[in-house]
Amino acid sequence: MDSLYKEYVISFFDRELQMHGDRPEAVRCSPQGQSLRYESLLDIDDSIKGRVLDYGCGKGDLYQFLKERNISVDYTGFDINENLISLAKEKFPEAGFRVFDIETDELDEQFDYIFLCSVFNLKLKDLDKTIKSVLEKLFRHCRKALAFNALSSKDPKKSVELNYLSSYDMSEFAKNNLSPHVSFARERIPYDFTMFVRR
Repeated sequence: MDSLYKEYVISFFDRELQMHGDRPEAVRCSPQGQSLRYESLLDIDDSIKGRVLDYGCGKGDLYQFLKERNISVDYTGFDINENLISLAKEKFPEAGFRVFDIETDELDEQFDYIFLCSVFNLKLKDLDKTIKSVLEKLFRHCRKALAFNALSSKDPKKSVELNYLSSYDMSEFAKNNLSPHVSFARERIPYDFTMFVRR
């Protein structure tokens, strides 16, 4: 992704954080929608253990969701937004949060599970290419499974500022470039999908 677009994304969420504070709305989610998407991520396995990477972690809401359900994992959260990471560190000093961009930073760690929830929902130029590149790079560091959530292109009422993806196209991309073991979580939110890619 072009550096100017990254700056736009960072400033966009800085404004949202300033406007909404420590609420799901700061990362453009409703409380119910965020919770339902997290539940879909957890469909990835019967029992989630080991190392978990939350890529695009924002202010650590997924970590809080896991804690509230007594799901104990070795959690790491990455985000390109320094202000969101600072808030996450302040709230959860025991977890590993850091500013990180897989497109420019070198990753030398392996994770059992990698989660991306609503990371690419803002409409940006050439975002499709960025998404595929990021997924390929992340999957190289995934031992068990990756879960990816997005807005469905089947939505008849699209917002001009949001990015929508074809679940079929993403599935074909994953099968051809990541792993043949691709499936989807059961639908909890209309026109929203969560794709699983397993080793």
